Parts: sequence; C-alpha cells; structure tokens
Amino acid sequence: MVTKLDPLPVPGAFAVINTGNDDRSRMIKFGEYLISFAGRDPRHEQWDHAVICSRVDDATGEVWIVEAMPGGAVEVPWHYDNCVYKWSMGYVDTPPAAGTAARKYAQAGPWGSRGVPYSWLDYGAIAMHALHLPAPGLQRYIASSMHQICSQLVDQSQLDSGKHLFSDGRWPGYVTPFDLGSLLGG
Repeated sequence: MVTKLDPLPVPGAFAVINTGNDDRSRMIKFGEYLISFAGRDPRHEQWDHAVICSRVDDATGEVWIVEAMPGGAVEVPWHYDNCVYKWSMGYVDTPPAAGTAARKYAQAGPWGSRGVPYSWLDYGAIAMHALHLPAPGLQRYIASSMHQICSQLVDQSQLDSGKHLFSDGRWPGYVTPFDLGSLLGG
C-alpha cells in the first residue's frame, strides 16, 4: 500500500519527477540539453520524467501510473517515493478521463508486446523545432502518438480527454518534463 503520497493523486493528475542520476535519466538529460541549447530555460534538468495517474485502487490505496519507458509505455504501481516529485493537484485541473486515456497507450498494440514505443528521436525533433531548423514533416513526426517520450504521453492523454495543458500555440507533442513542471510553479 502506498502511504507516502499525501494527498493521494486522483486519476488524470500528472507528476513531474527528478529521478536522479541513473542511466535512463542521463539519456533524458542529454536530450533535454539539446533542447536547452536552442535557448530554452537552463533549469531544464530540474525534472527529467513525467507520469500520469491512471487509477487508484479503492481497497488498498495503491496508486497506478502510466509512464513512457524505453521498452514502451507501461501501467505500473507508483514507485518514485525515493525521488523528488511534484503532482499537478492544486496547480492544474485535470480530468479523470486523462488517466483512462493514458491506459490505452500502455496496452499492447501493433507496435509489439508493450505499449506505445519510447522515442529518443523526439528529443532531437523537439530541439530542431526550437532551433527553427527546417525539416519537412517535423511537426507531423512530433505530433504522432505512435511514439512518445514521457511528457508527450502525459500531454496527449490530457488532449485525448479534452484538456489543453498549454495555451501558447505549441504543436501537439512539443512538450518536455520541464514544460510540465513549469505549469506546477517550477
């Protein structure tokens, strides 16, 4: 049973996480460095991962999240108690339907045995966009939900439920964990 989350997140809420210095976060931080090189906020390393609450078990209080992982999106119990994290409750109203929407990305599909594949290339595509480098099809590539980084999965799940997290005219999918963290006050 999850006891450290107080208050318990609600389905559809999202969290930004600083996972520390494991191998995965170094790759993610490198990707975000590419984006910051294009003039984005230098605090990009504050948050290197994002997840969305898909459900809370009524009997046990266990929080389930959907997260993009290198092997594909998965739905798993919350496991980031030893990391710095921040939930969206109290900062951003998110519909419960976003949690349900996220679960579909964690289901096996035409891409293989796990959910929608992770896309390291999306970091490069987001950086190209930030640098204003012309690339035919770039917007379509970034907006595709056939591959997602963690923050794209959160953003797309919110969009699927009718919630627009950003009102700045950005392309769908053009969002990093830092961008989501900025919605939560840093």
